[in-house]
Amino acid sequence: MKIVRVALIAMLSLAATFGDAQPDQNNDATAIAELPSDDIKLKFKFAQSKQTQGLLISEALASAKIQEDPFSLVEQVTFELIEVIKSHRQTNPTNEKSFFSAIREVLRPHVDFSYMARMVMGSYRKIATNQQRDEFARAFRDGLIETYGRGLLSFSNEKIILADQSPLKKGQNKVYVKQEIHGVDKIYPLSYTMRKKKTGKWMITNVTINGINLGKTLRNQFLQSAQKNSNDLDFVISAWANQAI
Repeated sequence: MKIVRVALIAMLSLAATFGDAQPDQNNDATAIAELPSDDIKLKFKFAQSKQTQGLLISEALASAKIQEDPFSLVEQVTFELIEVIKSHRQTNPTNEKSFFSAIREVLRPHVDFSYMARMVMGSYRKIATNQQRDEFARAFRDGLIETYGRGLLSFSNEKIILADQSPLKKGQNKVYVKQEIHGVDKIYPLSYTMRKKKTGKWMITNVTINGINLGKTLRNQFLQSAQKNSNDLDFVISAWANQAI
């Protein structure tokens, strides 16, 4: 869809370029008339291709810049989530599966679900098998997306602003990106813990909502469930997968 949008912009830009050249339209018309029709099509396609490539490169550079800046990244993710909410409400408000899938596509590149799942397992990740760790990572991701998605559905055009944007220090690989959700009569603080990966990409690794640390809360939940069920990790993971967080 993004490529289609870029192509449409390219065609509009191309049309605008032709429009700006009207003072020399007589000479241009004569020159074009002298060209074979195949040459005209070739030149048009070449110009259109250059416009599209230029826009794609610009968009790629802008995207790379956002990936390097955790504050811009959070704002971009927030914008995309709001667009998903709007689209869901307008097109198919009863199709939760489609909504959760769209939320997953927005969050997956920017949220380190695997890292978060390992932290939630705590010391149990050391005794868990690879299969158990993988199964819990999937259950954790799906449960978190479903719970988060249901929370997003209560969003009703509240104002969300970025708060306390401090310059990053050289070599800094962890930062707290803070937002404020301005409701009708209350402001709700939201803080994203972000870590810079070896690839240079920033990813969300924890969230604190209105003072509630999501990572710690879920880690305690996992610990209590494991202790209650005689450290049976298969049961704990299965139960986690079958209930919303």
